Amino acid sequence: MKNYFAIGVFLALVQAALAGEAGTATVQQRAQSFTIGLNGSVADVTPLFGPVREAEWAPGWSPRFINPAQGVQREGVVFTTTSGDGRDQLWLLTTYDLRNGRVEYVVITPAFTASDIKIRVLSDDERHSRATITYRRSALAPDGNTEVAKLDAHWAEQQRIHWETAINGVLAKGGIRD
Repeated sequence: MKNYFAIGVFLALVQAALAGEAGTATVQQRAQSFTIGLNGSVADVTPLFGPVREAEWAPGWSPRFINPAQGVQREGVVFTTTSGDGRDQLWLLTTYDLRNGRVEYVVITPAFTASDIKIRVLSDDERHSRATITYRRSALAPDGNTEVAKLDAHWAEQQRIHWETAINGVLAKGGIRD
């Protein structure tokens, strides 16, 4: 499963090269992390990072499942979304480890960017945890550099506030279910 990112990047780079978009300018890569405090145990909060349960706290989250066709939360699920700027994105859930609080995705926006998202939830005590979310984004074509550049400290702080507020709001309302 760990090689999905490399394979996805390779395929996307091949696609960009065949389209004549790569090779004329430098493409960039950047990583950015943020940590949120959550009012729930690792077992309670980790499912909220899965592709189905994210809809409980993320406005506009509407994945279209490919395999399996019905929405499930397990390693290997493939689905698509549409980005805020209208680009199609292909997602692969590469790690879904509830016991150890790990959720990881590879996201490909064809001929634009390839990203991996790693979420690690750790226990603070029986009813509190913290999650560190790390994005690594690579441009696949020169115009993808603008999307890569967005992963800065300001972006991370905005994401931290949104994720922490939204997820804790769901937890406060009793949003815990299997």
